[in-house]
Amino acid sequence: MKDEKTIMKERCDFLRTGFAVVFWAVAAFWLLLLISGIWLAFQPASDFSAVLTDTPAGMQGMIYFSGLKEGFMAEFLSEMQFEPGILNEAAGQMPKYVYLAQQFSSTAAGIGGVLFLWYLKEVFRNIRKFDTPFVKENSRAIFRMGIAVMIFLAVRENLFPFLAFIKGIGAQGSDILNIYWFIPGSVFFCLSAVFEYGRVLQQESDETL
Repeated sequence: MKDEKTIMKERCDFLRTGFAVVFWAVAAFWLLLLISGIWLAFQPASDFSAVLTDTPAGMQGMIYFSGLKEGFMAEFLSEMQFEPGILNEAAGQMPKYVYLAQQFSSTAAGIGGVLFLWYLKEVFRNIRKFDTPFVKENSRAIFRMGIAVMIFLAVRENLFPFLAFIKGIGAQGSDILNIYWFIPGSVFFCLSAVFEYGRVLQQESDETL
């Protein structure tokens, strides 16, 4: 019969494998976003069009790309929707810029997501490598996960409004600092400190023995 330590180690190995698969899938999708964004930047402006609808909550927008006629990528890139209150009337005059700005913002925010999954995968890899979760490498990885979360939230909420603002096509401002970015990040910073404290206690226990 397996002891509790063996069972937990097997569970951590399973999680490590699962998060590794998720990481590579998300990384591949992010690379697809990056490559498609670069390709879209070289497409003629005539392939982009905008439909703006005035609603009580503000201007609602749909940006269409007609450069691909069929296939998965044609469906994936064919349209981009904007909730009411994000764009203004001027956005209808530069649909390509609006489309590329949102594409670039999503790609940039994705960096935070990819980094988060990388460090999460590394936490379980370190548990397998060192046979304990309380190591310096995990304290650092968890701290960096907090930074990655903050990057993701800050870029997702601010980059497109900023890019729209500088062109005069946005109906929203951007928050330079927002407490809601720091709350999730601070959870990981605190967890990092707990892991570091656990590492110190474990080191003292090992030295005593």
